[in-house]
Amino acid sequence: MMVSQEYVRLRGNLLKCTSEDINLMLNNDEQIYIAAFDVPIESLIEGNRTQTLGLVFGLNTHIYFGNGGAVTDLEKDPKVMEAMQSLFISAPQVLDTMELTEDYEYYDSNRIRAYLKTRRGVYYKELSSEKKEDSFLIMLMNRVWDAILDASED
Repeated sequence: MMVSQEYVRLRGNLLKCTSEDINLMLNNDEQIYIAAFDVPIESLIEGNRTQTLGLVFGLNTHIYFGNGGAVTDLEKDPKVMEAMQSLFISAPQVLDTMELTEDYEYYDSNRIRAYLKTRRGVYYKELSSEKKEDSFLIMLMNRVWDAILDASED
């Protein structure tokens, strides 16, 4: 499945961002400051079978679509900001179940892929709902999605 160059660029910019780029002083090596979740979606439209939920600690909540579209400024809703902060506070608990990687290029998959960036680098994992740590991370991600949906209904 092909995704657009704009999607690849937006997603790449997110994962290449450093704590210095956003003027964030990190407290420790486990503090997550960027989270990206590549989520497969059902779509008959070529290039639109994935979306990425991109989070930057305390700053941004965006959705990038495989076709190059994006929804930004979602963090302006207090519920979305709260759900995002909860994810960043709680997600370090599962870092030891993830793989430290330097390869975070997009690839097609039927599973959600999580990328959590710390001072040490990017932790990665394809999530499986059969594993409790993965289910925990999926639950944190879904809280953000739910807050986004609630905000869009207001």
